[in-house]
Amino acid sequence: MTSAAPTTASRYPQGMEALTPIITGALILQVAGTALHTYVPLYMALAEHAPVMIGLVGASYSAGFLVGCFTIPALIRRVGHIRAFAVFAAVQAALAVSLALTPVDFWGVSRFVMGVAAAGHIVCIESWIGGQVEPARRGRVFGLYQTMNRLVLILSQVAVGYLALRMESMFMLVSVAFSLALIPVALTKARSPDTPPLVSVNLGALWRDAPTAVGGCLYVGLVSGALTYVAPAYGIMIGLGRADAILLAAASQFGALVMQWPMGLFADRVDTRNIMLTAVGLACAASAAMLWAVHDAGPYLQWLMIALFMLVGAGSMPIYSVSVIHAYRHIGRDQAVSLSAGLLFLWAAGASAGPLLASALMQFMGPNGLLTYILGLSVLMLVFLGYRIAKKTSPGRVPTDAPPEVGPRH
Repeated sequence: MTSAAPTTASRYPQGMEALTPIITGALILQVAGTALHTYVPLYMALAEHAPVMIGLVGASYSAGFLVGCFTIPALIRRVGHIRAFAVFAAVQAALAVSLALTPVDFWGVSRFVMGVAAAGHIVCIESWIGGQVEPARRGRVFGLYQTMNRLVLILSQVAVGYLALRMESMFMLVSVAFSLALIPVALTKARSPDTPPLVSVNLGALWRDAPTAVGGCLYVGLVSGALTYVAPAYGIMIGLGRADAILLAAASQFGALVMQWPMGLFADRVDTRNIMLTAVGLACAASAAMLWAVHDAGPYLQWLMIALFMLVGAGSMPIYSVSVIHAYRHIGRDQAVSLSAGLLFLWAAGASAGPLLASALMQFMGPNGLLTYILGLSVLMLVFLGYRIAKKTSPGRVPTDAPPEVGPRH
């Protein structure tokens, strides 16, 4: 007698109950992280610290995040997702308090270690989701998670930006939030995903097996970093008021929020390359339209630019989750930890370089350097995606982007 093949239900937890603890913890972490990202530079600016010091503290966090993408997967393999998540939360809670107790000169060290822990948290979260959800629903679940995450980010940023000026205990509140994030994860009865005996980040193998995902994550990082950190300065440079300039960055986040769930839904049903091609085409058209609007929009400039920044965000930022889905289809959930770490590293590298590259181009070209930067990246990404699609459909070649797995293979 042959034993029955395992069903999808036996290999993957059914419903959202297995994912609720980790997603709840992730959203609380987003509140804490956003609060700190908003408050630290604001606190330093109000205390009249040198801009170079503010930049170094921010760069320290990014550097720690990049280091964490390479060093954390081995820890997760050794102790498991739940224990690792708790360790990272405890580290960030302690370091948030340390910012209130130490001179600003030492903040770079604390923020570096917090960046390492933040990378560990995201690797835990994304590999947990990717390893627990059946392939046929992975896109929708990732899309829902990213939608909730981005919504919390926007609301937290607005709320903290308003309250930070009135609260001297913000570091303590952030520490409390980091501590609260570990409670739902520590109490879960769900089993965390299995990890392979060896966990490592191999960017060469990632490029070999899923080059489209590599290109997509780099593109998102390069564009989103510039939109987040450079867009407000761009708005001031073209003559917008302070409030309207800040709205440019918020508009791009809102556009990404609106498109996140639909892209995740389509990723379960359509070739991921085609989704990315359409989305990047939208960002390309919107950035080209902005180059025209700056000169000819007249009195409607502020509203038109806000709308176009929204379209750029809608076409660029949400394709990170599509890239993740694409990579999982090619590499498999048994490599969830190393896969998530590699993709996060690519995004973080782009997000770190994006503001520097965009601002350097603005220094050379003026404010239109930002739009030229986004347009140029989008054109390059369109060419790359077109090449990958053409290579996939070339005669005699077996397609590699298989449809989503809907059940056990026999």
